[in-house]
Formats: sequence, C-alpha cells, structure tokens
Amino acid sequence: MERLMSEVTVLGLGRVGYRTLKLLHELLPDANFNAVDANPGVKPLAEALGRTVFHVYSQDVLKELAKKSDLFVTALPSSTAFPILKTLAEECVDIVDVSFTREDPYLLEPVVEKCGTVFIPDAGFAPGYSNLIAGYVEKELGGLESIDIMVGGIPSYPIPPLGYVVTWNPFDLIEEYKRPARIIRNGELVAVDPLSETITVDVEGVGMLEGFVSDGLRTLLRNIRARNMREVTLRWPGHVGYMKFLRDLGLMSEDYLEIDNTRVQPVRVLAKIFETRLKADVNDVAILHVEATGIGGGRYVETAVLQGTVENPATPFFTALVHAYASYLAAKRLVKPGVQPLENMSEHKQGFQEFLEAKNVKIRIKRW
Repeated sequence: MERLMSEVTVLGLGRVGYRTLKLLHELLPDANFNAVDANPGVKPLAEALGRTVFHVYSQDVLKELAKKSDLFVTALPSSTAFPILKTLAEECVDIVDVSFTREDPYLLEPVVEKCGTVFIPDAGFAPGYSNLIAGYVEKELGGLESIDIMVGGIPSYPIPPLGYVVTWNPFDLIEEYKRPARIIRNGELVAVDPLSETITVDVEGVGMLEGFVSDGLRTLLRNIRARNMREVTLRWPGHVGYMKFLRDLGLMSEDYLEIDNTRVQPVRVLAKIFETRLKADVNDVAILHVEATGIGGGRYVETAVLQGTVENPATPFFTALVHAYASYLAAKRLVKPGVQPLENMSEHKQGFQEFLEAKNVKIRIKRW
C-alpha cells in the first residue's frame, strides 16, 4: 500500500544534495524535511524552501533524527560516507544514497535485511541511471551478450589545453586515469589499464567523442550477467592522449621526489595545477550513451543528454534528478526491502524516464 513519508532527512547539502532537497519538495508536497550539513552557512538556503528544519551535522543529531525520520536521503563526500551510512543502517531507517563510496554497498546487506529496511546505493547519474538502463535492457533483450555504458560530464565545447574543466575533487579525477578498471570480457572479470585503449563514439546531438575504460560498474558486476560489459568515461577528442602523456611522464605518481631539499609528490602538484588552471565558467553537458546486444542478437541503444548552464551545471543536476526520484519511490513504499541498486528497479524505468524528460533531459531510444 502506498503511503507518503511524514518526515524525510536530507544529509549533505552540496552540489547534489541541495538540488535533491529542492526536487523532493516538488515530489513530496505533503512531507516535512530535515536538512543536515556541517556548514551552518547553508541554513538560510535550506529553510527558505519551507517545510524544512536545518541541523548542523553531528553524530548526536543523526541519531536523534533517525528516531523520527522515515527516510534518509544522503549525499556525502565519498571519503567519509560509509561509516555514516553504516550508522544510519544500524538505526533501521530507509536510505537512498548518492555518495559513491569506495566500499561495497552489499557490506550493509546483513543489517538492512535484519531491519527489513531499504538501502538504495549509487542513486545518481552514473552509477545510477546507467544501472537502471542495464537492468531494464537485460530483461528487454532476454539476456546480454554485451553492454557498453558510456558516460561523461564535459564542457559544452573543448576547453584548452586538455579539452576539460575540473568541477570536482582533482585527486578523485586523477584516480580515474590510474585505477585499474574492472570489466567483464568473454565472461570473465578482468582488471585493465584504463588508458590502454581509446574508444570513439558518435553521440547523436553532441558529436564525436572519445573515451577510456573506467572502474564504474560496481554493483553491476554482481547483478548483471553479460559476456562483455564495460563502462567508458567520455571526453572530447584528444583528451585521453593528453592524460596518458601526463601519467606516463610520472606526473600522476605518488612517489616522492626531492626538489631543493623539499619532498613532493608529483600527483599533488598536478592536482593543484588542475585545480587552479582548469577552471572556466562554461556551460556543460551530461551524456549517457548505452549500447547493448542481446544473446539472441537484438540491439538496444539509449542516449540521454542534459545541457547545463554555469548556474545549474548538468552533471550535478542530472545526478540530483535520479537521486530525488529514487527517494520518491522509497518514500512511496514502492521499493522492496533490501539492498536495491537501480539495476534491481527496472520496473520503474518508465517513471524515471518521464521525470527526467520533464526536466529537459533529451532521451533517444533505438531497438532492432
């Protein structure tokens, strides 16, 4: 039976969390909200939305809110998220998370099952909507021979010198070019050098892009069966070669060098250069392009594109749209208890799609 939640807590009011909170005010007009953040300066923004009480983050505040909240909607830094999620799970509240923790979300499965609660991890752009498509197309095609999930948040045109601007933590960005990428190849899980090959794709409505294999499959490795499966991070042409040059030169290394009696890590220097030099006020675009082939030869291609602005960048907004709609489904009791990444929620594909399209996400689907 459907029932609107009476009290929802949004934890983390950064680039994604605040947008999620705003969207949930639209989606859940009868709910009351708590907003929690370590920065008290965001209190006026949160409370200006109405039906919202702001709290400065502390462990005691979380435990108190867990006693009276029906749902926690979390958007936390990846480096600190998992212990907080574990604490909330142990309080037996439903959780919809977008924090992209390094830890496996299924580590929380025993406590979630014991509580009979819902935990939706990775409820964002990619991972997130990409997972939803994967789960949907696996059923649509009756099993998968191959699936390529290509995703990018890029400036609307290439910005010199790397065709890219840094809009998030530069260390996390650099890590994408270094960390071995787990993919499925010929039915086997393998880890490959992310810059070992350059993939090119012509995305309708955007143009020719290139990409590199990235380690973003996460729960799909557990839940989707495909003979071949990989995630590809998309960039403007030329970018992958530049990054491979920087990496091969040693500028992404964590090994210390001594320069004028000072020990420095090249990666810290590169991150600082990225942070200071790869800045630009420019419109952006979020792109998700999925190509799948079924075991019977059927094909499915879906492309989702959102154009952003300096004031409302595409990638955090797309992420917040998925985060908010997944939270809406949890609030309406339309998600089965347990750890439920979006590939397990393919029955809600049409609802997600209609919500995204209502918010100016352009979605094209081809089947044959």
